[in-house]
Amino acid sequence: MNLPDDKKVIDEQLVNKLIYYIRSSCKKSSKVVVEINSAITSLAAGVLFQKALGEKTILIVLDFGSPKTNALTRVCKTLNLNPFILNRAAAYQKELAAYRLRGPEALKNFYLRFKNYHLLIQSDQMKADLVNTIDKSDRLLNPPPEGFYGHLVPFYSLFKSEVFDLAKFLGLQEIVPEEYDYWTKMDQVLILLQKEESLENIARQFNLDPNRLKKLKKRIDKQNLETSISQFII
Repeated sequence: MNLPDDKKVIDEQLVNKLIYYIRSSCKKSSKVVVEINSAITSLAAGVLFQKALGEKTILIVLDFGSPKTNALTRVCKTLNLNPFILNRAAAYQKELAAYRLRGPEALKNFYLRFKNYHLLIQSDQMKADLVNTIDKSDRLLNPPPEGFYGHLVPFYSLFKSEVFDLAKFLGLQEIVPEEYDYWTKMDQVLILLQKEESLENIARQFNLDPNRLKKLKKRIDKQNLETSISQFII
């Protein structure tokens, strides 16, 4: 079985499409909030939105009391990004202790909801729209818990490896993560699943568990039924 050749070409034309989407979507809003975290997708979004909107872009780093915050601000400085540091370490620990959660999935969902809530509150206070940097790969593989996560979703139809390519195109090639090869492979699997390829052939080609592929295929089909056609598609 040949590998799919369906990945988008990341070039000036695609970047211009993204910029047009951003500018046309922000006509009613004077500002937008982009959370900057350790994910390359957030850094790519920060650079892209500054390119599109300039000073209307508000970059926020949520500080949970981790040394990663200082490392992240140093990375931002090298990219000419100047994020606002929003300290939520004490509030996070207090709420986490109150809920007494157990298990990685429960902790992950709590973290996502906590982060999203505080970003929404902050963007509301700043009278700004909130950017959701989820990409197509995460949307299919790791959908977030139910809730409102943002007004703009620029990477909605881009696979993670495509966002990595976008980051390189925007000048972030030195910080593209080591998982690039892994996500290139996984995105190929996702493309084939959406093209209705044989699950047995995909499992054999990529040495994957057929049962896992069946569950993933069901999730993809369900999302395709539930997805609003109003979402931005490149």
